[in-house]
Amino acid sequence: MSLKLNRNAKLFLLSTLLYGFSFSVWELFFNLYILSLGFNNDVLGLIRSATPLAALLLGLPLGLLSDRIGRRTSMLVGLGIDFVGMFMQIRLPNPIPIFLFGMVQGAGFMLYSVSHPPFMMTLSEKENQAMIFGLNVGLHTIATTIGNLAAGQVPALLERWLNITQDTPASYQWVITAGILLAATSLVPVFLIRENKTNANNKQSRPPLNAIIRELTSRPVVRQLTTVNLIQGFGAALLIPYLNVFLRGKFNISDDLLGLIFSISSLFVFLGTMISPWLARITRSRIIPTAVTQSLSLVFLFSLGFSPLQWLAAVSLLFRNVLMQMSTPLLDNFAMLVSQPEEQGAVAGIRGIGWQAGQVFGILISGLIQTRFGFSPLFITTGLLYFITIILTWVHFRPLEKDKSFG
Repeated sequence: MSLKLNRNAKLFLLSTLLYGFSFSVWELFFNLYILSLGFNNDVLGLIRSATPLAALLLGLPLGLLSDRIGRRTSMLVGLGIDFVGMFMQIRLPNPIPIFLFGMVQGAGFMLYSVSHPPFMMTLSEKENQAMIFGLNVGLHTIATTIGNLAAGQVPALLERWLNITQDTPASYQWVITAGILLAATSLVPVFLIRENKTNANNKQSRPPLNAIIRELTSRPVVRQLTTVNLIQGFGAALLIPYLNVFLRGKFNISDDLLGLIFSISSLFVFLGTMISPWLARITRSRIIPTAVTQSLSLVFLFSLGFSPLQWLAAVSLLFRNVLMQMSTPLLDNFAMLVSQPEEQGAVAGIRGIGWQAGQVFGILISGLIQTRFGFSPLFITTGLLYFITIILTWVHFRPLEKDKSFG
């Protein structure tokens, strides 16, 4: 499949690459920084809940704001707020301001992320949109993998060059600050994007916000998209964040091997997101490859959860991740195709609310189940919830896709 990228597409994907590479530093070291301050895991969990909580509360308002002020402006403002929230969290050692600035970070990231799908719709013709969505997810994934591998070497270099002891708050502050500064470079390509007049005019002559909200929430396809995200987000939160804990506990895998497995998994996800647009092209559908790949992923999910063999569990993890993630850009693209340009940010925000609500409740419930019953009920429950979303996706969205000829 050939794809010619215009100037805006190249700048946007460059921003994704820079952000993904440098944001991985935050994901790798922020938890360790909080623990190095002397706080326990309960406080860490509360602090980490701030970002998805802000995204849950502000998803729809920020989606509407993106529709009002434009995608380029929203991405610039969102990234700026995101970086301020991140920086303040590592400068203030008290958990209360860390939590509050975690919410600031969540608000900024949500404004940035709800502007992505609508903007990507403007970057190419309809037949190439699935490729743009796939490239965005794939580049972010591979950049995060490279960033994790590179960032893991930085604390030792700081100790050698600047005599800063590893595993201390000062060491993590240096590393995370460097990551934030590097992430800030992603603002440059976004700033250079030229938003066309059609997109700019979408900000004018719109109905009142309450009318937009009523209209969107009364539309069946928006409710169905949000429901699928809610159920899938809940199922994912029950299990996926804890797969490293599961593998460590069941097979006593070392840190090095665990890191290698998840790095290879990220590489597989990158390759899968490059394949999914091709599947959309040959099937002339976003929903058919979504249903097929997610169904196949269930086989590997249960193989991962109940295999007595370490190598089989590791292989199952790789294929589960790639098959499940292949559908992400396709569903995002479909959600934008069934939305009007002036409401796409709001639709992305409503879908985000569904996902974040599932995440918040799933994370809380999972810890209780793990303590009392182990991981087996979580694998079964997650698999059943995923199966429900596959059925709902096919029943609700396949007829709509055929009716509107989105192939």
